[in-house]
Amino acid sequence: MPHVVLNGDVELRDVFDKMKPLIIRDEHVILRTLKKYIDWEEKSILTEALVIEKGRKTDFLALLGSREDALVVRIYPGSSVEKTDGVKRLLAEIARQLLDTFPNLKVGKTNLQDFLWKKS
Repeated sequence: MPHVVLNGDVELRDVFDKMKPLIIRDEHVILRTLKKYIDWEEKSILTEALVIEKGRKTDFLALLGSREDALVVRIYPGSSVEKTDGVKRLLAEIARQLLDTFPNLKVGKTNLQDFLWKKS
C-alpha cells in the first residue's frame, strides 16, 4: 500500500487547519484534493482526492493518521483503488505540503520516495 510516514511531533488539529487544497495540472495528469474531514478524537483526517490521468478518473479518500510520534499519509484502508502513478503522486504531494508547512516533520518509512522528490 502506498504510504509516507512523517516523523515528528505535530498536533493533528494544526495539520487540519493548515492543510490547503491541492490542484496540480500538467500535460499528463490532474491531481486534486477537495473537502477534508477530521474525526471527533482528532486522530485522523480524510481528504477527498481526485486523479485524472490518460482520460481516466479515479476518486478515493486519502487518510492522514496520527501515531504517537508520526503522521502517516496513505489511501483509506479497505478502498479498492488502483495504485496508479497519479494516485501515488497525489499522496506524495500531500506529504510534501505537510513537510513544507511543518519543518519539524521528517520523512520516515515510505514506498513513495520516487514521487516524493520529483518536482511538480
